[in-house]
Amino acid sequence: MSQNNSKLTYQSGHSPLRIAVTRAGERGGPLAEALRRVGATVHEIPLTRIETLDLAPLHVAVGRLADYDWILLTSVNAVEHLARVVKERGAEAAMATRRLAVVGTATAQACESHEWRTPTVQPEKMQAEGMLDLMAERSDIDRSRMLYPSAAGARDVLPEGLRALGATVDVVPCYQSAPDPDGQARIRALAAAGEIDLVTVAAPSAVDSLLDALPPEHASRLPVAAIGPVTARAARVAGFPVKVESTAATMEGWVKAIVGAYRAG
Repeated sequence: MSQNNSKLTYQSGHSPLRIAVTRAGERGGPLAEALRRVGATVHEIPLTRIETLDLAPLHVAVGRLADYDWILLTSVNAVEHLARVVKERGAEAAMATRRLAVVGTATAQACESHEWRTPTVQPEKMQAEGMLDLMAERSDIDRSRMLYPSAAGARDVLPEGLRALGATVDVVPCYQSAPDPDGQARIRALAAAGEIDLVTVAAPSAVDSLLDALPPEHASRLPVAAIGPVTARAARVAGFPVKVESTAATMEGWVKAIVGAYRAG
């Protein structure tokens, strides 16, 4: 991406675009840096934090990992929680031979960092429906058994769709997203001062936390850049103007979509 041709500006190109990056923890840093490289002024304000749930059920599942034909992984957080339990159980050898179905490039890269096998299924669409489309084309799904470490309250689309294809899917919630009060207070103050032009949201939980942080009059006029149709739909339902909806499954694609929407003429 050329910085010279992709400088992010606002108000007819007169001032840098001011973006609030709301991804939790270390995952927000690379996105913030990429946006700064194309000329944006970036505020890193995590609106959610990841809380680990009771991992005893995941320990039980990993203890019989050889019973599973597939591991379903739809987020980096799921990968990291599973990796923690795999290490604690000494189940690296069993994990190395499981077939993986993953959503998103970042999730696949997280699997690679733990030296797990290359994903057998990785849809281009960064959503459960994309995985289901690919799984439906395979002949090894019916009567297979799948482990799905997930976020608490995750959508049922993936497990229910796979069960309809004949699979047995064990859903094991191992983490949840919770609002970050400090981040909410910061973004509320910046929005009230008119210091934000765009907010990035990567999950419906971030939309919920953003909505909770802002008075209704700010929510209705604060544009967002959403990654994926599920998050974009959540933002629209909450009343946020969706300026950018990235369908790419990568951070680079998300930045490219934002640049395309605000490129200086």
